[in-house]
Parts: sequence; structure tokens; C-alpha cells
Amino acid sequence: MNIIDTHMHIGLGGFGPEEILRSMDKKGVSQSWLLTWEELVPPVPTLHMDLPPEPILEAVDKYPDRFVSLYAPDPAADNPGELLKHYAGIGIKGCGELKVSLKWEDPLIESYLTQVEQLGFAMVFHMEDPRLQYIRQKKGFFPWVVERMMNDKFNGVSRYYITRFAELTGILKSRIERNQVHFPGILFDFDLLEKRIQQFPGIRFIGHGPGFWNSISSFQHPRFEHQKGAIKSFGIIDRLLEMYDNFYCDISGYSGYNAMNRHHRQSSLFLQKHVTKILYGTDNTQLPLLTLMQSLKLNNDQLEMILHKNAVKVLDR
Repeated sequence: MNIIDTHMHIGLGGFGPEEILRSMDKKGVSQSWLLTWEELVPPVPTLHMDLPPEPILEAVDKYPDRFVSLYAPDPAADNPGELLKHYAGIGIKGCGELKVSLKWEDPLIESYLTQVEQLGFAMVFHMEDPRLQYIRQKKGFFPWVVERMMNDKFNGVSRYYITRFAELTGILKSRIERNQVHFPGILFDFDLLEKRIQQFPGIRFIGHGPGFWNSISSFQHPRFEHQKGAIKSFGIIDRLLEMYDNFYCDISGYSGYNAMNRHHRQSSLFLQKHVTKILYGTDNTQLPLLTLMQSLKLNNDQLEMILHKNAVKVLDR
């Protein structure tokens, strides 16, 4: 079965073009979309990694049958529309990954989407909720442990309970408050997203990221960074996929894998319901997403839609 990976990055996790190709060949992937990440002034620099378009263009030039290039300039750049036009002229096939700390309501986003629609591009975007990010001020084992526990360890559970403990007892409270900075989130407002989907019907919006995939469920617990447990009822992304012909999603990264793996019966229903709107991707992870997909009671035609045909349709419209 032909497979297209719609979400890969050069430079993320030590992946260069050759490493990506080896991974593709191992998984039977025929083609990968290579995406950028550009934010000129990231609000929390430690959370950002600059992934420019030039290495992508070089990889596509070297392996034109295996790679497809996408580019998402920062909407805050001097003239992102001209950048999009320039790179479209030298081979970029879509816009992605748009991953900047703005809201959908921002005028910069409206101007940006106007240019994306004029070029007829699909657009891959990331969603992530606001939070407080802990930044250690000193070196040493204990500061490092606290930083891990307050940020990315144990799926947010340690942060949730340490914060509650500090609020109740006062222990560590001043340290935590002193070392926390506000991360404003990334394109996280679903109400304004829906208005943009309506406003720009010529753009194929492709959603991704923890803020997106947590909303596969109508209920979210503040304890978890990536939501866990049974999905009793589907959330807003189910409705958006059902209502709008120009709205899609990719199941890449840990967030997509987690959403598909947390409740298999509901995942199977979700995939079957939206089989024409879902794209396969990995986001440089080595998670067993393909094996998981093959276990979710999809027939061969449905698998082919998700693994290949939807990607061709979205990019070639």
C-alpha cells in the first residue's frame, strides 16, 4: 500500500534527509512532506527550534520523487505574502507548519490567510494551549529535576500536583512563581478558527498538535498535557470536520498518536466517520502509529484514504 507521511521536519530530532529516507524505507513510506517552523521572536525561546526552508529545498532537489516542500513564514515577518510567493515560485507546494504564538483573531493572521488562499495552498497548522513554563535559573541536579517535573515529565501530572501542593502549603511557591514565564499558546482559539475556516474556503486547513487533538473529546482534565482515558463524547474537532469541506487534520506526533491510542473503539469510529478528512503523518516520531492504524478495524479502502489518497487530494486541489 502506498503511504505518504504528511508531517516531517529536517533538523528535528537529528533527522537529516538521509535519516528520513532510511526511516521511510523501513516503514514503506513512498513520500514525505517536509515542513518548516519559523517564528522570528518566540515568546519562550527554549520552546522553539528554527527549521528554515533552504534545507528542504535542497532535499527536494536531490530526491524529487521522495520529498514535497512546504513553507510557513512567520506572519510577523516584514512581508510574509511576498515570501510565500517567492518560495512558491521555486517549488514550495503548500504552507506549513504554521506554528506561531498568535490567535486566529489577529489581523496579521487575516492578511496571511488572504495570501495563502490566493496561492491556492493547503496549510498545516499547530494548536497548543497557553500555560506557565518553568525556566530554571541555576545549574545543578535539583533545579534540573524541578524543571522537568514542572514542564514535560509525567504528562503534566507532576506539574499539576506540585502546583497544588505549593498553593496549599507555601512550600516551593515563591521559587515556582519566580521561575515561571507565561507561554501564550499557539493558534488555540477554536471559535476564531471556525470563523477563519468560513472566511477562507479556498484554504485546506490541516490541524495538528496537542491543543488540537485533546479536543477529540468534549471533556479535558487540567491534570494532563495530553489527555487520557475514555472518550465519552467527541469534541469540537469532530464537528468541524463534519461541517466544513476545507477542514482536515493530520494524526502526526505524540498528540495524534495519543488521541488514536487512548480509546480504540472511539478512535475507530472517528476515523471511519472522517475517513476522507484525515492524513497520516509522523512528525519525526518513531511511534508505532502505522501498526495502531492497522489494528483499528479499517478496511483497505479506508486505510488507503488516510495513508495516501487524502494527501494527494489536499495538495493537488
